[in-house]
Amino acid sequence: MCLYLLSQKRRYNTVVMEFDGQQTDERILTVVTPHITRFIFSFTVSIVIFSFILGIFYSVTFFIPQYAIIIRSIATILSLLVLGVSIWWLWKTQTSDKTYITDRRIIRFDVVTPFFTNKRALFWNEVLKVKAYANNMVLRLMKIGILQLEPVAAENESIVIPDVYFHEDLANYIDKIIYTFKNKPDDIKTIKSFIPKPKGKRD
Repeated sequence: MCLYLLSQKRRYNTVVMEFDGQQTDERILTVVTPHITRFIFSFTVSIVIFSFILGIFYSVTFFIPQYAIIIRSIATILSLLVLGVSIWWLWKTQTSDKTYITDRRIIRFDVVTPFFTNKRALFWNEVLKVKAYANNMVLRLMKIGILQLEPVAAENESIVIPDVYFHEDLANYIDKIIYTFKNKPDDIKTIKSFIPKPKGKRD
């Protein structure tokens, strides 16, 4: 448990890093990455689908036993190849999907294809409000949910961040940044990084 909390703290803590398009003197406050449950769930689903499809191919061979070895061999190789690519892609999105919260804006990098990453950003003066919610009670109890930042201008799209650990507390943290940026801009430099731990244990 201690190692897990430490890893979560490192995920969100301010560290020396850069991102594409970072402005001069722009300070990264927090980096949000998908909770590991997303990968675990997707990985499990992939294994189930892989087993189901492989089972269908193996069942077919009972009707054409003369080609059983060939069909099973091809089906196994192709299924393992597809499964391997799927797991690689799941891990790539797990580790590459990142949202940077800085002293000027929030910017999200969402991997769409192996060759293209979608980038969406809102400066704090463009953010109207932030909402936090969970898709179900289980995720809510695990403190994993979705953040949605709605812009002031209707033509701008909202930034949606799924699979966020301590999503409600992070929403409160962002509210604090927005208020400080709009009302006490000089105090923005005093805001510390968000640490995904229970209140009172974040020092």
